[in-house]
Amino acid sequence: MGRVRLTAAMLALLTVLIAILFWFLPDISLETVLCTAVAAGCLIVIAPFEARDPPARKRVLAGCVAFVAMIGLAAGFAFQGAAERTAPLGALAALGLGGVILVLWSFGIRNRVSRPQWRDYYDR
Repeated sequence: MGRVRLTAAMLALLTVLIAILFWFLPDISLETVLCTAVAAGCLIVIAPFEARDPPARKRVLAGCVAFVAMIGLAAGFAFQGAAERTAPLGALAALGLGGVILVLWSFGIRNRVSRPQWRDYYDR
């Protein structure tokens, strides 16, 4: 689970940087910036906590799904005003792809149970 959390933290940092970049671009709407910032918040909330049991892993899955939903909403707002600029849509598509990978990864490990006898061994 540590690798998923590390990947989520890096994706959250990248999302924050892209939201800051969107803030300074004149053609990007405020709704796009806010949705991107909320999406980063969805990953920032789950990144610092260790998720060793299945309920905590399901919360990580829910956070990743919320991230993808907010990035999709931000892309929808960006698409409305994207008459001549497609760079914001490309950045949001890359973030969405990273979010989908996190969703699939966290879905695959959501029911793993740690074996206390062996260190870092998880039984499905």
